[in-house]
Amino acid sequence: MLVRWRFTEDGEWPYHAEVDGHGLRVRVNDFPAEPLYSLFVDDELVEDLEDWPTVWVKPTPPVTPAP
Repeated sequence: MLVRWRFTEDGEWPYHAEVDGHGLRVRVNDFPAEPLYSLFVDDELVEDLEDWPTVWVKPTPPVTPAP
């Protein structure tokens, strides 16, 4: 399923999406001791992931203005 993610301002939970009325969040784990990502749907752990799924659209990183 194609999922278009948005950035949050939380480094541990950097991605959020909504699909069919459900809130999806991705947590970045303590890699390599743990899987790279964990997927939560409506605040429940659904799956641990070692790679970003190809059908998920990762958002473009925000641009930080030069000092």
